[in-house]
Amino acid sequence: MKIRVGIARALAGRPHIVLLDEPTAGLDPPTARAICELGIKMRDLRDVSSIFVTHGLENLNYLTSTYTCIDEKGEAVFMKEDDRLCLINTKIMMLREGRSIFYGSDEELFKLEDPYIRDFLLVE
Repeated sequence: MKIRVGIARALAGRPHIVLLDEPTAGLDPPTARAICELGIKMRDLRDVSSIFVTHGLENLNYLTSTYTCIDEKGEAVFMKEDDRLCLINTKIMMLREGRSIFYGSDEELFKLEDPYIRDFLLVE
């Protein structure tokens, strides 16, 4: 609940960008999913850019493959990108020892042959 309150406080000023540093750390999966959904809503419905720092591959997969839109009832609905033509504007930056070793899309990340990155992707 503290994380949600912190995000709400940050959004009260109508920012253009928000930093979320490990917002799902130590949370149960449903609560972590709810925090990711807040990030997706900020991106898709409020046009707020966010830097979402995470070590969780499940968060990365969800944030880069899910979008939200408003249905005919006026409610936010989460959709999977799948084979739909959807331009989710999410980029991934991977750091190692303070240096960027990757910047790009999730599709590009999972195609890399770099041993360090492959080990990280397989650990999860």
